[in-house]
Amino acid sequence: MNFTIAGLIVCLAAAASAQDAVGTRIAQSASAAEGLQGGLDGAWALLDAQGRTLFIFQIGDPPTAGPLTCAWRAPDGVLGVAACHRRGRNLTIAFEAAGKRRFVLHPSRGGLWQGEFIGHGAGQPVTLRRG
Repeated sequence: MNFTIAGLIVCLAAAASAQDAVGTRIAQSASAAEGLQGGLDGAWALLDAQGRTLFIFQIGDPPTAGPLTCAWRAPDGVLGVAACHRRGRNLTIAFEAAGKRRFVLHPSRGGLWQGEFIGHGAGQPVTLRRG
């Protein structure tokens, strides 16, 4: 089979055009899926004041501001379910992991949430960030 340079260019252009169309469809699908999620939906890391990861949360947040669903994972791999509640601008996360844990957070700059661990008579500052 003999191809001319012009024929090759036409074939490559058609392939690139098809690939661009697929890329556009994927981007549109991703955008539509994001429209079905609330702002807290996704993976979050809870950090202590020194930046160490305390827990990883997977939060399900419907776009209708309905109830949140939350699961957690400790750095040692232990898994569990948390009760996550939105009240006004605050987010409360409560669960049991080697004792009761309760965190109260509020939105901060750069998409972070700042707050504290509530328990044992003293508040420990914590930060919740995506990832």
